Amino acid sequence: MCFSFLSKQQLLRWGIITLVLFPISVFASVQEETSKGDAAFKQGKMEEAEKHYSSALKMDPDSWRIMRGLAETKFQLKKYRETSQLVDRILAMKIIKRNIVMVTLNDGQTFEAEIIDENVFPPDDGRNNMRNYVDGEAPKPVPHYRLFNLTSGKVLLIPHPEATLKYKGIPRRIYEYVNDLHIKVEDILISMAEKKGPVEMVEVKGGCFQMGSNKGAASERPVHEVCLKSFQLDKYEVSQGLFQSVMGHNPARFKGADRPVDRVTWHEARDFCKKNNKRLPTEAEWEYAARAGTTTEYYWGDEFEAGKSNLCDSTCDMNISAKNVTDGFPYTAPVGSFPANPWGLHDMAGNVYEWTLDWMDDKYYMKSPRDNPTGPQRTNPTDRKGGGVRKVLRGGAWASNADSQRSAARKGFVVDYRIDLFGFRCAY
Repeated sequence: MCFSFLSKQQLLRWGIITLVLFPISVFASVQEETSKGDAAFKQGKMEEAEKHYSSALKMDPDSWRIMRGLAETKFQLKKYRETSQLVDRILAMKIIKRNIVMVTLNDGQTFEAEIIDENVFPPDDGRNNMRNYVDGEAPKPVPHYRLFNLTSGKVLLIPHPEATLKYKGIPRRIYEYVNDLHIKVEDILISMAEKKGPVEMVEVKGGCFQMGSNKGAASERPVHEVCLKSFQLDKYEVSQGLFQSVMGHNPARFKGADRPVDRVTWHEARDFCKKNNKRLPTEAEWEYAARAGTTTEYYWGDEFEAGKSNLCDSTCDMNISAKNVTDGFPYTAPVGSFPANPWGLHDMAGNVYEWTLDWMDDKYYMKSPRDNPTGPQRTNPTDRKGGGVRKVLRGGAWASNADSQRSAARKGFVVDYRIDLFGFRCAY
């Protein structure tokens, strides 16, 4: 038998012809891997979906579209820490009103477009390729993008393999959806966090001090002497890990086991303290402990100093921001991130406002008793200024200005409102 051997040039030529007649996709595209991930996810094949999404993300590491699919998949696989990392990356992206992308076609043409639909399967046009005659297989439908070209004003139908999309940001509705996933996974991680020992408390020895300030608002006047019995106060603001372990839920917006619980109502704060055989501190106790034996506006002096507390700094998107201060935290900080006051209490200035036991009365200081005051009586539930519907908050917060973090600064708010500035600590 006689064999004839092809030259290298002939082999190469035959290889090219073979690829034309029998096309084989050696390297899947981003779109193909993403679509395969979508299909596997819908079928409940989570391991397969994870594989395809991960492959797609390696090729397009900044796509929220792929990250979202992979995050949802890892959540189903109970890989919560990996889910959290992906979600955090998505939530850090720019929010846009419309789903705008930069489109690059295979011929090099680029344009901005709005995505109308990512997976459109147009009707078969009846044409067949050579492969159909070779292996008898029907062609697989090719998914298309339906895009609105922002330059031409035309709606285009483009096959996935012929275009590459780069997202300009994350649409608001997608952001909200991903944020819901963020809340779910962080609550799970917080519940899984190692439970620590007993809550540290600081022994506050009784004594007398000058309560209020003549430099602040009218509600801080007159300065008057107050004498208190000894008590204990939590060294730190109540963390989310602790709150969730006791109350079974976590209302906080800014999730983290070691972050202070925020968006907590006065009633929830009171109930938490009761469940731990404690109580909320009175307003007088709170200020006495915050001052820690000092008579200045802040426990460190009469002028605000950067690095002492978490406030609305230069990165804060509010008109009260401290332009020349950066505290390192855009929102709440883990409890104890800033120096303690002279009595060893952390975050008595900044981070979150803290609920106290007292009803708020702007004129209470004019009639406050000297010994162990507990605030005004609730005489009229509809009276907003006379101790009717508001409880006292103290200490300032991540989104408040420096003035609100003075030891004497007072604020009153309705007891059942949820605001991401409000937290608490307990007394005993």
